Amino acid sequence: MDFTKGVLVLLMLLYHWINYFVSTEGAIYTYIRFITPSFIFITGFLVSSVYPRRHGLNYNHVFGRLLQRGIKLLVIFTALNVISNILFAANYRGQLPGIIGFFDRAADIYISGNAKSLFWVLLPISYFLPVAGSLLIICGGNRLLLCGVCCLVVLGVTASSLWSVSSPNLEMLGFGILGLACGTYPIDRLNDLYKYPFEFGALYLVYTVAISIWGVPYILQLVGVSLTVCLIYMIGIRHLVMKVAYDWIVMLGQYSLFGYIAQIGILHLVHKFIDYFDLPSIMALGISLTIACVLTIVTVLVLDEARKNIAVIRNMYQLVFA
Repeated sequence: MDFTKGVLVLLMLLYHWINYFVSTEGAIYTYIRFITPSFIFITGFLVSSVYPRRHGLNYNHVFGRLLQRGIKLLVIFTALNVISNILFAANYRGQLPGIIGFFDRAADIYISGNAKSLFWVLLPISYFLPVAGSLLIICGGNRLLLCGVCCLVVLGVTASSLWSVSSPNLEMLGFGILGLACGTYPIDRLNDLYKYPFEFGALYLVYTVAISIWGVPYILQLVGVSLTVCLIYMIGIRHLVMKVAYDWIVMLGQYSLFGYIAQIGILHLVHKFIDYFDLPSIMALGISLTIACVLTIVTVLVLDEARKNIAVIRNMYQLVFA
């Protein structure tokens, strides 16, 4: 799973790089809309497949841990947006409203998700975690019941989307609930999925044709997120990546929250750096993406070494991110 999370961090880096250096809108976003919801999907998967065993099937303890984690993410999201709106509102490509605008739009940001904010995926994840913990308590370890309840919730969110009464935050919760349902599937059977590469490839081709024709309605996003995460997981199982690159990607997955946050700052600095040079557009794009990828990986490697050797860094990381 760390490999899958690491690939998603790199894909999110690509998404943000396109936003910074190419365009904030366009047809390309049709094909990469799966990236953001994949984070909450895999969070849901880990909650139902890993957390209960890690905490000895004590679902009250799991709920407490998830609630604590959700509150941390909500605080991190708010702090990052407040700081960004104070420091960078004037030069963040016109996308930040400033600190007054942020608080004026607080209801649209925190309730519906209809207003723009930085690090937005952290917000619905912070809501999802205690909801997931509550569902685990209600279902009491009954995987079939949990899966059934999750499917009903996802159907409800899908219906609300079709009737245009949904919201971005609610739809993201739907992705998390879908991941929670998928996490009830036995992991050993999931590991056998690599035996069906052609079937998954064919399904992904059909999905790609479908979004090319109809765009990305919510129901196709659900399909796309599930297929993409499965394909990435299959690549990780079969080790279809060079060992050095595989190890780096796994480490990115182990520090996925930090990597996600760090890449925004890195891209901001790279954008300012590239602006100083009058480079041909193709060269500027290639150099900026390479630098951003390298710096993100190096930053995570440095943090990993610092955690091992410096107690203060280790304790601070534990306090904020763990």
